[in-house]
Amino acid sequence: MFGYTGGFVAQNSGEVEDCFTLVKLNNKKDTSGGFSGENTGGISRSFHSSYNMPESKDEAEKLGFDTENIWDYKSQAMRFVPEKWLFNAAQSKLYQKYIKDDGQAEITLIETAEELFDLARAVNGGDRKLASAYIKLESDIDLGGKEWEPIGVDLSKAFSGLFDGSGFTVKNFVIKSKQVNAKGFFGYLKGEAYNLTVDCNIKGGTAAGGIAAYCEGVIGCCAALTNIRLKRGDAKCGGLAGINTGKIFHSYAAGKIAVQIINPKILLPLLLLLIALPLTWALLELGGGDGERLPIYAPVPTDSHIERIPNERIRPATGQNSASFQFDRLININLSTGECLFNFRNPGSSNHDIVVQLQITDAQAVIIMGSTGRTAEAQQRLDAHPDYDPENHRVILAESGAVPPGYGLEFMRLAEQPDGAALPPGEYDAIIFLLFYDIETHSRAMLESQLPVIISVSE
Repeated sequence: MFGYTGGFVAQNSGEVEDCFTLVKLNNKKDTSGGFSGENTGGISRSFHSSYNMPESKDEAEKLGFDTENIWDYKSQAMRFVPEKWLFNAAQSKLYQKYIKDDGQAEITLIETAEELFDLARAVNGGDRKLASAYIKLESDIDLGGKEWEPIGVDLSKAFSGLFDGSGFTVKNFVIKSKQVNAKGFFGYLKGEAYNLTVDCNIKGGTAAGGIAAYCEGVIGCCAALTNIRLKRGDAKCGGLAGINTGKIFHSYAAGKIAVQIINPKILLPLLLLLIALPLTWALLELGGGDGERLPIYAPVPTDSHIERIPNERIRPATGQNSASFQFDRLININLSTGECLFNFRNPGSSNHDIVVQLQITDAQAVIIMGSTGRTAEAQQRLDAHPDYDPENHRVILAESGAVPPGYGLEFMRLAEQPDGAALPPGEYDAIIFLLFYDIETHSRAMLESQLPVIISVSE
């Protein structure tokens, strides 16, 4: 069983806004992505590494990045506006429940490593008052390389309170215990965490992330500098969070994740024969800087149904960006086979692999299928979001794997919607959405393409 690895989050079905990650990614064992290993939620105004960031401030603004209040664009690098980095915890929805009769907030202050360890032990020991308290850091805290037990080590003891890091850093801690599966500063976070930076080392776990293994609440203005090493193929590992079903905003992750591909115990004889070769690891490392830029992303899996275009010469253009494509504007969908016929072609002169998505808007989906296809819980989270617009948010009906230059793909298969919704027979307007990946670096291009199509659905 393969896992998911992402430079920022492994699996996202929640909302991620105004975030970035500085990573390299070359992980062929798991489903991997420079930003998110798997995304069924919303990711907006976010990017991974400097490989696909906007080339100018004007381009950034055209793409929706707020360069006055959130993003600082200088010398072809985007970072957060320094003086506006912190979030005012008093604006949290949870804040009012901590106000006492005298009008002051009831706060548990943490200033030392001993106090922080005591907090984790109390929460994980079942102290429900602390698990839902307002916690605030008073200084940077060095945990001295000691083993850290995540706050909210399991779901029944999740942290549901308000944690304000006040812009301070908790550093120099490790999480390697085999008895802990949810690894991060927080194991399970159902509350809200703001203004916290962590610098840590993590080994193993079924879910891992610098700030939280599982985020069901809110993370804002947080940073994770992580060194994570995994051996399990079914792990969900992200630089900042493992699995996000909540909301993350104005945050970033950096560091490295190593996913072991070969089991040395099983392949010891082979390894002895190949002692001169390095042990095979996929590394996700800190990117950026002025040094040599190496390929950083694992290839998107190639679609298993691709076919070589007859007589097509595969010679990708070098020294420039080149991408071209063609497909049928009328897409026939056979409900009995689930095949969406569109005869896609990626010419041999392209230097990008292309992933194809067939989409309709949420508004269309409700009219055609009776729902957006999402679970009731996922749709409720979207409905509650102030920026949600059913005319612009989309449902993915089908998605291909990567189509390399010089290859074609006759059909995609319909995706099963989480709530079981299905397309009825008929003709409908839809959108073909194209995602481009550089064939050398495997990095995803910042700009995509979309074109209107008509889908004809028959039984």
